[in-house]
Amino acid sequence: MKRDAKKAGPKVVTANALDTGWVVFLKADGGWSRDIREAAVADDAEAEAALNARGLEAAQHNIVVEPYLVEVRDVDGGRVPVLLREVIRAAGGPTASTLHRIAEGAVV
Repeated sequence: MKRDAKKAGPKVVTANALDTGWVVFLKADGGWSRDIREAAVADDAEAEAALNARGLEAAQHNIVVEPYLVEVRDVDGGRVPVLLREVIRAAGGPTASTLHRIAEGAVV
C-alpha cells in the first residue's frame, strides 16, 4: 500500500475503483462502497493486517488502485477520517460543492 495510517485508532481501507475512479471503502463482505459508513473497521493490528491484505488482493485483481489504511473517529454516530485530506476524499473528492460543504461544516 502506498500510504499507511501510523497512529493508533480504528482504521478503514480506502482506494479508488479502477472502473470509475471513485473513492471507495472496503466493506466487511469484501465489496467496496462509496459510503465510509459501510466500511469494515479494524480496531487492532491483526484486523488492520487482514484488511490491508484484502485491499492488496483487490488491487491485484484490478478492482481498485492503491488501497491504504485511513484512521477514522466516530462523530455523531458516523465514521469520519482524522486527516483533512481523507475527509475531502470521503466526501467525494476536491470539487467545489464538496469543499463548500466542508467549509459550511456539513462534512466533518
